[in-house]
Amino acid sequence: MLLIDKYAYTNKLSNINPKIKVGIGTIFLIVSMLTHSILILSSIMILMSLSIVCIAKIDLKSYLKLLKIPIYFLFMGIIINLINISFNHENLLYSFKFFNLYIGVSSQSLNTSLYLLFRSMSCLMCVYFFVLTTPFNQLLFLLKSLHISDTIIELSMLTYRFIFIFLEEVSDIRKSQELRFGYINLKTSYKSIGLLGNLLYKRMMKRYEDMSISLDMKLYDGKFQIVGDENVYD
Repeated sequence: MLLIDKYAYTNKLSNINPKIKVGIGTIFLIVSMLTHSILILSSIMILMSLSIVCIAKIDLKSYLKLLKIPIYFLFMGIIINLINISFNHENLLYSFKFFNLYIGVSSQSLNTSLYLLFRSMSCLMCVYFFVLTTPFNQLLFLLKSLHISDTIIELSMLTYRFIFIFLEEVSDIRKSQELRFGYINLKTSYKSIGLLGNLLYKRMMKRYEDMSISLDMKLYDGKFQIVGDENVYD
């Protein structure tokens, strides 16, 4: 089970009506996208983080770990936005000369990058609030209550299911290769990755065929029946 999925099912807000959670997350997400105040964005970040850690009781270290990957990509984008290239260094706060060009940071790019950083972090934490507190079955009920097409809901279910099948197969194959020293050096690592991809494709097709046979045996009529605790959705 993915760490995000684990917390979605075990947090203290998992039994709260998903409409309330998605409503709160959406409202703050819209505010984060529209406001230009760093103070408001900072407040939303603190509020969402406190809700996740203190109210939903999600481990702080795990929460910070989940933020790491998107933050890396975010900082890469911020750094690119921060750097200016110009023929004139008068508008740059800090710069160095590279041939006939000046590479540096201007006050405008600094302010813009700072605002983008806070807005992106605020939006990210709003999304995490919903993702970390809402189990997938509640999300399906929510989509159904919004009269989303059954086809889209079923595709979401199958995609969700195959994500776990994919990760399970990757983990099993990789562990088997590691036990046979498949990643002991660069050359064997490349060979092992190629074998992993080939074997993974075959196993995924086999799992798909097994699932199709299982559905046929259960007289699958093209619709999945969604079950859950009805009290949560009232």
